[in-house]
Amino acid sequence: MLGGLLASSLFSGDPTRWPIVAVQYSMAWAVLPFLISGHDSFNTHRLARFFLLGVVAMELIGILVYFTFSGSFMQARTLLGFDFISGSNRLGAFATDANWNGATIAMALPFVFYLHGRGGIGHWQAAIALALLIFALILTASVTAFGTTCLTIILFVIVGDRRLRAAAMMMLLASSAIVLVLEVSGRGLPAVFQKRVATALESGSLAQAGTYEGRMHLIEDAWQRVGDHMWLGVGVDQDRVVSQERAPVHNMYLLLWVEGGFVALLGWLAMMAAALAIVLAAFYRDRLSGALGLTVLMSFLVFSAASPHMYARLWAVPVLLALAIAMHAGGGYLRALANWRYRQMARRLARGQG
Repeated sequence: MLGGLLASSLFSGDPTRWPIVAVQYSMAWAVLPFLISGHDSFNTHRLARFFLLGVVAMELIGILVYFTFSGSFMQARTLLGFDFISGSNRLGAFATDANWNGATIAMALPFVFYLHGRGGIGHWQAAIALALLIFALILTASVTAFGTTCLTIILFVIVGDRRLRAAAMMMLLASSAIVLVLEVSGRGLPAVFQKRVATALESGSLAQAGTYEGRMHLIEDAWQRVGDHMWLGVGVDQDRVVSQERAPVHNMYLLLWVEGGFVALLGWLAMMAAALAIVLAAFYRDRLSGALGLTVLMSFLVFSAASPHMYARLWAVPVLLALAIAMHAGGGYLRALANWRYRQMARRLARGQG
């Protein structure tokens, strides 16, 4: 992937941006896997618990600030950071963007189901985590995050075992309880959620969903450029320069194809295929771990079709954690398989010598 981006940057675009982007991608998808996956099963699960705790704590702080801060948008940006609360009153929290915050929540929710099913967190801990994450998800008013979360629940019900189905039902009950509390309190759902998400659900039209039309225009514009840059792209971060809208296409696959050519796209697809192979292999050994990996990876793939470059650590960490758990799944089975193969090899060698 990086090779395709380098060649395109050298021959078509500005090569000065490639080292920066290459370091970012290398940190997220080459260094972090060693840091996260290089632990035993106990410490990997402890990392998962701390990850979930960190996301829940971030959303709790975000919710408290959302309902207590009375300053203007510029005051919020000065005191709290870039888009902690956006100009349209959406919750970005420490992710600095409402859509990114929604993605973080969508990829953290499967960890609640998994850790609860595995006994890593108790009933009340799972219920509180679910309530806070769902409430924060509503405040983000992210159409992509809301849709992805719904798909995650459905996927858990389909592929998950009994423990996962119970967790999914807990989430549905927690969602209903939050909506009921909002209605009884007289606040109702946040106006920005009703405008961006509820309107699209009621009308059944994606054109009513947030910035859908603007993003589709960027995708159509990028698709036209693919024909001119099939094998050699325009170079790293040059899509925003050559685009008529002066903005990069919010689709990871088209962005790589336009900026790095087909070779860069093929590299990214190979990475995703490797992750999917790990997840599918885990199903045979431990269905709970496989369901976690599949739902987190599915969420990531959905967001990759609606986002530009994905080298931020908030994208990589939940995926790598889920893959690490999937690789640890059925440790006893892997040892037995290795011993069986060793015995088979020893028998073949003995027969050959005989």
